[in-house]
Amino acid sequence: MITTSTSPNWNLIRSMASSCAGEYQHATISDAGTDTQATVEAINFGNGTGIAGVAIVVAFRGSSSVKDFIVDGEAWMSDLIWSVNDCIASVHHGFLSAFESVNVEVVKKVRDLLAQYPDAQIYITGHSLGGALAVLCALEFKRQKLPVAEVITFGQPRVGNQVFADIYDASEGLKSITWRVVNQNDIVPRTPGVLLGYRHCGQELFLPPAGGAPAINPSLIKKLFWDALGLYGAYRNKDDVLIKEHFIAAYQQRIQLIS
Repeated sequence: MITTSTSPNWNLIRSMASSCAGEYQHATISDAGTDTQATVEAINFGNGTGIAGVAIVVAFRGSSSVKDFIVDGEAWMSDLIWSVNDCIASVHHGFLSAFESVNVEVVKKVRDLLAQYPDAQIYITGHSLGGALAVLCALEFKRQKLPVAEVITFGQPRVGNQVFADIYDASEGLKSITWRVVNQNDIVPRTPGVLLGYRHCGQELFLPPAGGAPAINPSLIKKLFWDALGLYGAYRNKDDVLIKEHFIAAYQQRIQLIS
């Protein structure tokens, strides 16, 4: 049975952040054409996370090459096969192309590991571009009836339009097990813009500046207040936080402060 989360498991989130950081150093699956990289492995989290036995972790790498940035820039939308009330689900063309380049191999590796560990649950993660691919992967896994336990992303951009977000959130409890971890001053989760039709899915786990307590799905007013506070602090310190706070190391440093 797949368990769902109603509150974040910070030990698990820290483990997923480590997987994302490691993805920049090595990968088990890659596509030369798009330079998309992923790692699929069976691991034992240990007692600290509260997750017993072997788990299957699927981690996608964020942007780190010219090809990745080209993928990021392909921000026009491509239609999917899904629709709601005759409205078509559309997603970022570059993200979809990158995911499709490794999808078959990722699914095959996961099924091979499930054959070895039939009770294993799947945890999907990614940073930046990798977070967008993790979202597409989670929806595909649900379509293929694979046992997704949790989806945790860091600095993830928006992936698709409102129809896509609605389909994702309504897909067999995906919303309740998807955590978008967002550093307050990270610019990337604010892209691509809502004026282009993009919307977020899943739940937001917002990390305000100055070590403030994390907030789950905070209101726009609260986020605007924290934005002003964080940017004012950056201005006073002459610190370019909008990019600096996007690095996976910044996320790891921030979540280490949370008990």
